[in-house]
Amino acid sequence: MRDNSVVIATTAGLFADILGEKLRDAYFNVSIAATAEDLAVRVRTAFPKFVFIEHCFYGIGTDAFIQRMAKRYRAIHIAVWAVSELKPIAAARFIHAGAESFFSMRETNSKIDNALCLITGGRRYCPANVEAFIKNERSYPVIGKEFTGREIDILKLLADGYKNKDIAEALSVSVHSVRFHRGNINRKCGGNPAGEILRYGMERGIIPVETF
Repeated sequence: MRDNSVVIATTAGLFADILGEKLRDAYFNVSIAATAEDLAVRVRTAFPKFVFIEHCFYGIGTDAFIQRMAKRYRAIHIAVWAVSELKPIAAARFIHAGAESFFSMRETNSKIDNALCLITGGRRYCPANVEAFIKNERSYPVIGKEFTGREIDILKLLADGYKNKDIAEALSVSVHSVRFHRGNINRKCGGNPAGEILRYGMERGIIPVETF
């Protein structure tokens, strides 16, 4: 592992450049990964000490993506950053998934600099409201039951962004049938939002998380 190597995983070029410039004050080697595949290559070749992942880097499954990455690369310090302020419950998910820190690029420059100083110094950082939320030890597990083969097919297509009509065409079934199966999936997952259901599938290997 190279102490002077940092990878920024992002789809937001402007904010990534700003973050990169701030990190270059302390590190000689800062690179940017725009896709999960690119991030995997950089992790395996650059051996970074830190990875800064944008909160929406892997879509609604970013926390599941982080969870897998944290388990596979335990020596890497993972920090999540957002281009806007997130609700504490949203930021806390990344910490529960295995990230060590979270900060927003919408904070003042002094707060961002302080966050980066703490993180790169090996200390954990979260905004006060997120820290308070985490201290309540709240977690939001999905109540899961076994899915049928058809429900698994639908979950995988939902993860790829398919709508009901697209799913019906892909599986050669009616839209009514898709709605019926989605209703069963929802009930088996305790009525949680769609994003939470997809996270459940990713965490349990039903929906593959590529690369990591």
